[in-house]
This record gives sequence, C-alpha cells and structure tokens, in this order.
Amino acid sequence: MFRMQQRMNTIKYAALEITLIVLGVLTAIQANNWNETRKYKNEQLKFLHSLKSELNADLTLIENKRDSFQRLNTLLTDAHTLLHKDEINQEEKNTISSAISIFPILTPINKNVERNNNLISTGIIENDHLNLMVLKYYETIKYTAEVQTKFGETLQVLYVNQISPLVKFNYLLGKSIEFSLKEIQSSPLFINALDLSFGYRKQALLFLKEQKEMAEKLMELIDQEILYSL
Repeated sequence: MFRMQQRMNTIKYAALEITLIVLGVLTAIQANNWNETRKYKNEQLKFLHSLKSELNADLTLIENKRDSFQRLNTLLTDAHTLLHKDEINQEEKNTISSAISIFPILTPINKNVERNNNLISTGIIENDHLNLMVLKYYETIKYTAEVQTKFGETLQVLYVNQISPLVKFNYLLGKSIEFSLKEIQSSPLFINALDLSFGYRKQALLFLKEQKEMAEKLMELIDQEILYSL
C-alpha cells in the first residue's frame, strides 16, 4: 500500500513538473510572440512617420513647382498680349525675349515612387484603404511625370523648329535674344508654339493640384492610423 502511495506521489510530481515545463514554454512562446508583434507595430509606426515626412517634402516640392509654372505662364501671357501691338518698347521686347527663353521649361517632379514597394508588399500598412491610397498616389506621380516628360520633349522640338528659326542668339555680345516683331507676329507656327507651351504648363498645374490634394488627404489618413495604432 505504501509503495503504491509512493508511486502515485511520484507520478503526481512528474506530472506537475511536466505541467510547469509546458507552462514555461508556452509563456516563453507567448512572450516572444508579443515582443515580435510589438516590434512589428513599432516598424509600422516608424514607416507611417517616415511616409508622412516624405509627403511633407512632396508638398514643398509641389508648391515650389506650381509657383514656378504659374510665373512662367504669366510671362507667356504677357508676351502673347504684346504680339498684338504694332510697336513695342525695350522693356516689352525684353518680356518677349524672356518668354522665348523659358518656352521649353516643363520639368516634372523627380521622385522615386518605387523605393517603398518592398515594404508595402509585406503589408507594412495594415489599413487597406490607406494602402490603396498610397499606391494610387505613387501611380499618379509616376503617370504625370511621364506625361510631363513627353510634353517637355515636344516643346524642345517646337523650340528648335518653330521658335529658333525666327530669333537670333547673341549671348557673346551681351544681348540674349534678337527678333523682328513683324516676323514673329506673321508666323502662326511661332504663336501656336507659345500657346502650346502655355497649355502644356497649364495641364501640368492641374496635375500638381491633384497631387497636392492627394498628399494632403494621405497625411490626414496617416495621422488617423498613427492615433489608432497607439
């Protein structure tokens, strides 16, 4: 009887030890999982803050580009108005010369829209709507940059074929551009080229407006996601 009782106690102790070991292993696994989850949450928050900083920088670039394009188009508008005059003074001639000089300027915002692809593909952004908006924003930036590049290439061709033949460049003599008012007034190709330059840049301004609105909306969504994650 005593031996049987001793054997039962041994089994109980062994079962208790096994239970404690199992509980210890489960606790360690749970703690490790919690640490890994917390670590990934921190990575997600870090990415969201980084994305917000990136969008802030984008907004600065967008505003600078918009201001530049608006100034250029104002100059083109002034020059186009002067082309309807019979005579122009030196200041007005300088305005037309400046418009000719800036005619082909239409560089897009250069942005690496693929640098976060790997992280995004791993699900670093848990919110599906926010994830979709980020991808749409990058796609919009990429598309508009490609379109503006094509616009710029077209303007370069027009500059060579329809603008340059009617002007004389005298940079070495201290004069930037010389032209005959009557010649450029009588050239539909010249005037059409100026209109296209204005039109392409106006479209670029619409692109920039869309990008600004998307960036601002994204920043709002990111702020909400950060607050939700805390």
